Amino acid sequence: MSSLYLDRKNLGIKLDGQALALYEDGIRKGSVPLHLLERIVLRGNAQLESRVLGALAERNIGLVILSGRNTEATAMLAGGSHGDGVRRLGQYRTSIEDGLRIPLARRLVLIKVRSQHRLLKQALAARADLRYPLTGAATTLNGIRAQLREDRQAPSLSTLRGLEGAAAAAYFAAFTRLFAPELNFTGRNKRPPPDPVNACLSLGYTLLHYDAVRACHIVGLDTMLGFYHDLSFGRESLACDLMEPLRPVMDGWVWQLFRERELRAEHFSHDKGRCVMNKTGRQRFYAFYETRAGSARRLLRRYGYALARRYRSVYEARP
Repeated sequence: MSSLYLDRKNLGIKLDGQALALYEDGIRKGSVPLHLLERIVLRGNAQLESRVLGALAERNIGLVILSGRNTEATAMLAGGSHGDGVRRLGQYRTSIEDGLRIPLARRLVLIKVRSQHRLLKQALAARADLRYPLTGAATTLNGIRAQLREDRQAPSLSTLRGLEGAAAAAYFAAFTRLFAPELNFTGRNKRPPPDPVNACLSLGYTLLHYDAVRACHIVGLDTMLGFYHDLSFGRESLACDLMEPLRPVMDGWVWQLFRERELRAEHFSHDKGRCVMNKTGRQRFYAFYETRAGSARRLLRRYGYALARRYRSVYEARP
């Protein structure tokens, strides 16, 4: 076990030696040794002893607390951070100089568009009936990829964002066709998610974002200072940067969940315009995510270490 998902009401979490003791309505239900854990995902009305937080921090075990209503993270404990401050000095310089940001941003958009194209090609192999929309979108993405490869000196971040936006429009126009009409998935809409597919995407992106935050902490980078996403109050822009190329991967996982009927309409309900996944649906989602998240987490750490090396070189090359 590396991840522990706790999703229930009236849960108590206490420290019992080198383990977490779990209580439900005051009755002990079991325990989990701390040495087995890398992260905990907590949802629902739970009470934690303060000693639990100290034990998690001491052992670099991450904790993310999800809102019970909108699947967004309300609190995070990311674990220990790398001690090399030089990396952050280079990161700060990069975040305010377009000449340093743009090459990184161009590479990020190129990788994301390539990932979107890969998913559509995989979908085409499974859905020959959608050849026309999938092929059309893939052709558009190929054209954007070619433009990104040729324009190595991208003139501005706004140009890159325009290309990313054009790619997203073409991609989602085709991606929405992969789902059954009764799911009412017509495009990405997150505040609040109005349909089962958007509910899954929101939860998946939240979990992926936390893994990106954790990757930033591990390599000693400031999560708030990105190179593609601008500085914005309360937003962990670097974590947003790191997870962008993995969004299409998450999209593919959500498609697989519905295609293989792991998730179905009965796993969702609607409350005042918001689509909510029930407990059975969440359990299935968590289990599916955990079997596949290892590769995504390794990739996020690889991105993080690559950035850390680059930021260090930026600082060392300063005038």
